[in-house]
Amino acid sequence: MNDDRRFTAEAHTYLDGAQTGPVSEADRSDADRLRSAVEAYSARIAAPGRSLTDAVMERVERRGKSKQPVWRWVFEPQPIRLRPIWAPMMAALLLVLWLAVGNRGPEGTPPLVMAGADTVFVQFRLVAPEASAVSLVGSFSDWQSDQYTMGREDGGVWSLTLPLAIGEHQYQFVVDGQRWVPDPTAHAQVDDGFGGTNSVIVVGPRGVVRS
Repeated sequence: MNDDRRFTAEAHTYLDGAQTGPVSEADRSDADRLRSAVEAYSARIAAPGRSLTDAVMERVERRGKSKQPVWRWVFEPQPIRLRPIWAPMMAALLLVLWLAVGNRGPEGTPPLVMAGADTVFVQFRLVAPEASAVSLVGSFSDWQSDQYTMGREDGGVWSLTLPLAIGEHQYQFVVDGQRWVPDPTAHAQVDDGFGGTNSVIVVGPRGVVRS
């Protein structure tokens, strides 16, 4: 189509297929040439590949999810995604729950507390297969026999682990609520003032120094 020739309204309606009257030969010729040029140009345009379509749709979907209204988080179930910062938060929560309800000794004993900078966890053991109940008493419990109940293991072994402050402690075992027994494995014994002996344990920063 010549640049100095106007593309008339009749040529437009002819291209649209909606002409209602005759079209001049010149307009028809210009319109046909324009149609052929457009068809040839369109044939040279390659359709976008599947990878481009997938990338565009993924970008649109991700942007749509980032703009979800707040109410959808309340009333609709959302997928769980753990972020790196959540790991220490979850660990702290589990530690609090463990201290509150899970950090207990054998049945009937009070909850154990975590050893601090000046305390060390110490395990006490007594072989007493004939006993039906054993408790631990000592200077660390003001010699109260109902404070630390020991748990029975296989072979008639009774054991209890608790944190002790760094320093020297005296102790005994109370068997069946009546018989006071010193630790037969202790390396040190002292007079208890009642004709018997108390076992002695010394706790250092790295554990038991001597017993």
